[in-house]
Amino acid sequence: MKNSQNDLEYLKKFFAPHTKRVYLVGGCVRDEILGITPHEYDLEVYDIDPNKFDILMKKLGAKGVGKSFFVYKWKNFDIALPRIESKIAKGHRGFEVKLTQDEKTASRRRDFTMNALMKNLFTGEILDFWGGIEDIKNKIIRHIDDKTFVEDSLRVFRAMQFASRLKFKVACETVKLCQNIDLSDLSRERIYMEFEKMFKSKYLYYGFYYFITLKIAKKLLNLEFSKKEFFHLAKLYKHNPIESFFLYHLIYHKHLNHEKVISALNLPNKLKREIKIKKCPKIVTNRFLFALALKYPLKTFSILNLNCCEKWIKEHNLWDKKYRPKKIDPKNPRQSIIEEIRSYDKILLKKA
Repeated sequence: MKNSQNDLEYLKKFFAPHTKRVYLVGGCVRDEILGITPHEYDLEVYDIDPNKFDILMKKLGAKGVGKSFFVYKWKNFDIALPRIESKIAKGHRGFEVKLTQDEKTASRRRDFTMNALMKNLFTGEILDFWGGIEDIKNKIIRHIDDKTFVEDSLRVFRAMQFASRLKFKVACETVKLCQNIDLSDLSRERIYMEFEKMFKSKYLYYGFYYFITLKIAKKLLNLEFSKKEFFHLAKLYKHNPIESFFLYHLIYHKHLNHEKVISALNLPNKLKREIKIKKCPKIVTNRFLFALALKYPLKTFSILNLNCCEKWIKEHNLWDKKYRPKKIDPKNPRQSIIEEIRSYDKILLKKA
């Protein structure tokens, strides 16, 4: 936090000879109002033409990350010229970008009112053209403009993950818009990036609600839920100890094909492995756990199943290590392992 404040002071001095209209924009302003320390910052710089901006960015040592978008990266800052975007082709990147010098016009391109706030770097004044501060106060995720909002289908997933991270509700009019947006133009990589934020969130059950309500579940995996199913899973999701928790319980509850889910969300290898971990049966014995530990350490299995048999697993050194049989007959390894496991007195560890 101290380094970021020093960097902000440095940027104020850097831009001061050229313009007094430099704004912190988007999530960093929202997070500051929420009392959350931002990890990244977005700056919009006004009253500087593109050629001069490029020269200044080179002097700063910033790296261009999208020439057509006039965006540069410096430390944990994205620094850009103010712009408007017009949809000209399918996909998340199918936009024509033009510059503007009007703050309200620039802020209109953003997705939600809470993300359209602008804080002047020099004066600290906050510009709030769309009622973002009031929506933050009321914990509401509300879109800005009907026409521009539907042009970017990724915003449906952003509504879901913001609800899950912030414990905010999505405004009714925004829900209706999201329900009617086609999601087929998005790459699986972009879809997973938004799910990843939700998987790491504190209020996963909020995300689950909007996963259903915004019709993401239906459009992505052809899933529908009864009230009973929703409340059963929502109760589980209040625990949310690790990233794979959401998909693990969704897959087993709805009897989904693992490969279909992996493909639809473009899951990384770690999640691929974890969602395939065996579901905890109603009756768990020591023999079952020894057999399971032949495949993998039981830490993730236990956490995914609400710390099932954690004490026993740790006592038998199977939390971070696989089970190693004491003696394996090379002529008949499988049978010798089975016999060794069966040689232990059978102990009932858990019964539903």
